[in-house]
Amino acid sequence: MNFGLLDIQYQIGEIEIDLVGQYPEYAAVLDKTGMPRLYRSEQSVEDLAVSAAQKLRDRNGDVLAATTALIVVSQSAEYHLPSLACEVHRHLNLPTGSLAFDINQGCSGFVQALTVAVALLQTHEHVLIVCVDKYRSKLRAGDRSTESVFSDAASATLLQRDGDLEITRQSHLTDGNGRRFLAQKMGEHLTMAGADVFLWTRNKVTKQIRTVIDEETALGRTPHSVILHQASKLVVETIRDILPKEIFVPIDVARYGNTVSSTIPILLANYPSLMNQYGTFLLAGFGVGLSSSVVAVTRNALHV
Repeated sequence: MNFGLLDIQYQIGEIEIDLVGQYPEYAAVLDKTGMPRLYRSEQSVEDLAVSAAQKLRDRNGDVLAATTALIVVSQSAEYHLPSLACEVHRHLNLPTGSLAFDINQGCSGFVQALTVAVALLQTHEHVLIVCVDKYRSKLRAGDRSTESVFSDAASATLLQRDGDLEITRQSHLTDGNGRRFLAQKMGEHLTMAGADVFLWTRNKVTKQIRTVIDEETALGRTPHSVILHQASKLVVETIRDILPKEIFVPIDVARYGNTVSSTIPILLANYPSLMNQYGTFLLAGFGVGLSSSVVAVTRNALHV
């Protein structure tokens, strides 16, 4: 089904963390992370999500007021119930005749929500995807593998029925055997075995991305760009260096750090030319789960 990406807005945590200034012992990891500053929010998860969505409403008020489908991607909800989507729905005053639900997913969550949202456009004229996480509230002080990587942020993406975009291929991987590599037990801190997650990404996710590229290329849709989850400088550069050199792979980890499910929509918001170019590009989200989702999106001039 063809769809349009009407707008993307985002909200970064309001407290900037000068990583080396506040944590000089982390200077050695900067070459790998590429993140000199990170961001923390003291807002509630709900308020952070609404902050991003309100920016979108300021630009698309009439459309958002009539939007009847809302997907919230988060692993930071402060209540077991109701869903975070119900709280966001309440603050935005969306129609009561709406479908609103959460997806409990991390770094692959935006790509997965996109596939669901496009399917929902068959019965809803517009779909709103809100991604929000406050991973910094989950971290143990002194844990270099996590404290030097994650930022708090939210993003809001508004899709519309019809348009010049189409998901032409999708690929999903789930390896529950790797769940322990990035996990948080109730009432405890988040833990991450960074080396194990990196090896899985290099060995499995890169192959997954290459397969999608090859399959699209075989049909005459060679991707011009691959938009990766901004896990870290090392991760993005490792994947980029394995892909064909003519494919553009943006790296923007230095701007905000790893914002979990919001990295891809933030990247799209800051590089709009990536979607304005005719042809095919890939979106690839991967991480906690272990979970990876890759979609090929084609912008077709015939649908302009």
